[in-house]
Amino acid sequence: MDKTPQSITVDPASGMLMIPAGKPKFALGVGLWDDTLKPFNAFVQREFLDAGRQKRKGNLTPAPGTLDGERLHVTVQLVPRPDNDYNPHAISVAAPPWHGGTDIERHLGYMYDRNLVSLGAALRSLATLTERPLGCHAFVGIAPCHRDEWDEDEYDPDDPEDAAHRVRGADGTEYRIGGPRLMLPWWEDLQKMAVDCARTVRPKQILGFIGHWTSWEPGAREALAQRTQEEEFTVTLRAEQQVVRVYYQDLCLSTLETGFGGYFDRTIQRVKELGGTATAQAEEHHGALKLFVEDSTPLTADPTDTRALHDQEHSQSKDTAPTAG
Repeated sequence: MDKTPQSITVDPASGMLMIPAGKPKFALGVGLWDDTLKPFNAFVQREFLDAGRQKRKGNLTPAPGTLDGERLHVTVQLVPRPDNDYNPHAISVAAPPWHGGTDIERHLGYMYDRNLVSLGAALRSLATLTERPLGCHAFVGIAPCHRDEWDEDEYDPDDPEDAAHRVRGADGTEYRIGGPRLMLPWWEDLQKMAVDCARTVRPKQILGFIGHWTSWEPGAREALAQRTQEEEFTVTLRAEQQVVRVYYQDLCLSTLETGFGGYFDRTIQRVKELGGTATAQAEEHHGALKLFVEDSTPLTADPTDTRALHDQEHSQSKDTAPTAG
């Protein structure tokens, strides 16, 4: 399980779009709440009994649904939850579809906001790429209970909340369980995988991973407000001469140019590779336009070439500008 494959693929057995497993030592915790403790316990209980049956059949591979020492390997579904009042960018961790019910009914907990900062955009993009459920590998810590070793000040075996952290084996033995931990790839690897996956599904869409500010065209913000009140919206990127312009329908919102930190250089290059047109996500935020793109790393080309190109563009615009008189 320590090896990280470099692709996101559909699992033929489950039909889920599966993210390859990251290393267990970097696994991410999940926030469980009082109302999810019972569903989480039922999820682990079912998976634990299934793992016991697999083990009795001789399947010792640490695959989903199997035991590996004191780890129970499971598959979970990641579900964007724009209905979350606290954070509309929240991502739910749910039991996989074969447990029955809707993904909301199968909800077990939420990814922590601190992990969504680097992983959230890629995961939300993946979840909307296809109609397939998005799955990832996870594990639950599990260990036999030894009642004579319990600290009654910290653990009450008769308390309902403490009971939610226990499951039983087929022979009646009790086990204590920990919260789920997601084995997601490192964020840079995940973003690359998500882009590669998206290319096969929506080749002309630039995914919204990283947000950068870009200035409005004169009057564009006011004109946009007359067309939509949505804070987030889809825009069209069009290559025109040496620049890329950002359009909402037929309204030009902003112009992307090379140079100036190189934030949009890769986006400009990608739009040209796609034949001059692509789609992306944008946001009106505190009076500015924020454009979300896949990668803002400056290109490795000689910066003097970039600057020369930029100077040439401005020289051409001056030559064609009307003279005052």
